[in-house]
Amino acid sequence: MPNQIAPIAIGTPPEVASKLRVALMRMVRRLKRETDGEHTVSAIAALGSLNSRGPLTLSQWAEAEGVSRPSMTVLGANLLDQKLIAKEADPKDGRVVRVHVALAGVRALERSRNRRNAYLAKRLAALGSDELRILDEAATILLRLVEEGP
Repeated sequence: MPNQIAPIAIGTPPEVASKLRVALMRMVRRLKRETDGEHTVSAIAALGSLNSRGPLTLSQWAEAEGVSRPSMTVLGANLLDQKLIAKEADPKDGRVVRVHVALAGVRALERSRNRRNAYLAKRLAALGSDELRILDEAATILLRLVEEGP
């Protein structure tokens, strides 16, 4: 009976943390392989970051992504060449250039998200209703933990 959850003892926070860390890392690695094949994982991640934060300077974007300014300059140039991002002048200081996600970039993000969501939905469809409910609740809790910060 693979879709039934056997009663198990609840682990201590460190034990749960260890299992959860491994599960999340494996899932992230698997989802990273579910890109559209057209764009790199780093390009999709950077586009997602820029899309959620709004127009940024390259320095701000590099800091948000945790990469060096030169690395972001290279990535930004590639994304500009592919017309996935566009430049704009800062409204308060015309000397400052910001970048934002262009329509083609939004579409690339949507394709990537749709593909990853489809992968997860297919896997989740094989679960029983109890397991699906538990994962739904767990997702809510995980999001709360992440949003609460350090």
